[in-house]
Amino acid sequence: MTVALKKQASVLIAKLKPSQRIELADLLYTSVSGSHPGDQDLDAAWEKEIDWRLDEYESGKVKTIPATEVHSQIRRRLNEIKARRVSARSAA
Repeated sequence: MTVALKKQASVLIAKLKPSQRIELADLLYTSVSGSHPGDQDLDAAWEKEIDWRLDEYESGKVKTIPATEVHSQIRRRLNEIKARRVSARSAA
């Protein structure tokens, strides 16, 4: 894709509503989906996984965690990793 074509596409995309952008993204994905060997198997496996996870959630077998809590845990872990790296560099 040329730079000019990318620029033209960006201008056109910017004019779309978010729902239209999602529709376009889905259309683009669908246009390349299945073009690689094994894509259909992978898609089928993901569909099965999604169905399983949804069933587990809807039946109450899994406990959900609020996104804010998940983000907080991730930040804490990242800060711990950073702190270990800093202390390891200081010790060296």
